[in-house]
Amino acid sequence: MFLNIGDHNLHVALYGSDCNPTLVLLHSLGTSHAVWQRQVRALRDQHFIIAPDFRGHGLSDLSCTPVTIEALADDVVSALTMLGVNAFHLAGISIGGLVAQCVAATLTDQVRALTLLDSNIVSLAPQMWKDRATKVRGEGLAAIEEAVLSRWTTEEGRATPEGRGLAVMLRRTPSEGYAAGCDALAVADCRHHAARLTMPVTVAVGEQDEATPPAAARALAEAITGARFEIIPGAAHIPLFEKADAVNTILQRSAGGT
Repeated sequence: MFLNIGDHNLHVALYGSDCNPTLVLLHSLGTSHAVWQRQVRALRDQHFIIAPDFRGHGLSDLSCTPVTIEALADDVVSALTMLGVNAFHLAGISIGGLVAQCVAATLTDQVRALTLLDSNIVSLAPQMWKDRATKVRGEGLAAIEEAVLSRWTTEEGRATPEGRGLAVMLRRTPSEGYAAGCDALAVADCRHHAARLTMPVTVAVGEQDEATPPAAARALAEAITGARFEIIPGAAHIPLFEKADAVNTILQRSAGGT
């Protein structure tokens, strides 16, 4: 479905029955809601799944204003309000994990559990993200494609149908949509939200993640009182396909309640 939020049109994918507990899934930079296919297939019979496309990704409009983690979180909050969602489980990967932290801090009483995959709490490389935004705006996404894809999956994973599908998601992301996400990541800082994340929180990261190294994910977990920390063996930055069973187990455990 499509929702008119502020100055743009937001695409939101819905799966399963809204009679079931709601699970909100937030995707990574340069992908779309489709990156959660394996999780949707495993969980749609037990959950009502809401998976938005961020501004400039998937079928959502490019943003007419500067993109920040807070702006993306406001979009999610607005979408949930428009859909009449009052309680939900929340999961995000990479930039989606940062957005999820902001959403959970805003809707503390409504988030039943929070799962953060391959994410961090504060920008790890502000200048790198600024430089990448400039490069993408000047030369297009093709200029960084190899560097990005090499971190998303293991070398073996890139040759699989799903690995190739990830490459297509990146190529079909508008350059400006990706660059705007880089702008958001350059200034991302969720440290002030940590104290409000009082719901059960799980932080998980791929063992081979170079984009968000396990040390950064561990720092995120340590900043949130009571957070559970897990390493996903043999996984890179986007384990949703390659290590789908492990991710599904984490989500099923986290979102097992109502």
